[in-house]
Amino acid sequence: MVKSISKKIINSISTNDNYSKDQLEQMEYILVSILFETIKLFSVIVIFSLFGYFDKIIIILAVMSMTKIFIGGYHEDTQVKCFIATVLLAIGILVLNSQCTLSFVGNCILIILSIFCLWHQVPIINPKMPITRQELINKNRIRGLSIATILGITSICLYNFSNYYSLITWTILFNTILMFNKKDA
Repeated sequence: MVKSISKKIINSISTNDNYSKDQLEQMEYILVSILFETIKLFSVIVIFSLFGYFDKIIIILAVMSMTKIFIGGYHEDTQVKCFIATVLLAIGILVLNSQCTLSFVGNCILIILSIFCLWHQVPIINPKMPITRQELINKNRIRGLSIATILGITSICLYNFSNYYSLITWTILFNTILMFNKKDA
C-alpha cells in the first residue's frame, strides 16, 4: 500500500516536470523510506505509550535516530523485521534502564567505551546501500562521532538531575554494539 501510494505521488510529479527515470526511481525510494520510517516510529511510540513509556521511548528513538543514520551498522532486510528489531531493542534498553543502576563512573566508562568503539569503526557501510564517495563517508564519520559525543556528554551532565541519563547511555551502547554484526560468508 505504501509503495503504491508513493508510486502515485511520484507519477503525479513526473507529469509536471521533466525528470529522468533514475531521478524518479530515487524520489520513489526516498518517499517509500520516509513513509515506512514514519509508520514504524509512530507505531513504536503508540505501543510503548500504551504501557506508560511515552517519554522514555521518545528519548530512545531520538538517540537512535540521531546516531544510527550516520554511524551505520545493523540493518534488517524487511520493514517488518526492522520494526520487530526496534521494539526488541527498545525493550532491552528499558529493562536495563530499570534493572541496572549505573554509578557516575560506570556511566562515564560506558560512554567513553562507546565513543572509543565508534571512533575506530564509523561509519559502517551497508552493502545494500553503499556509500562510495570518500567525502560523504568522512562527513558521516564526523557527524556520527559528534552527535554521539554530544549525547554522551548530555548523559554525563544529566546524571545528578534525571534518570534519563541511563536511557541515553544504554541507547548509545546498543547502537555501538550493533555496529559489530558482520557475518562471515
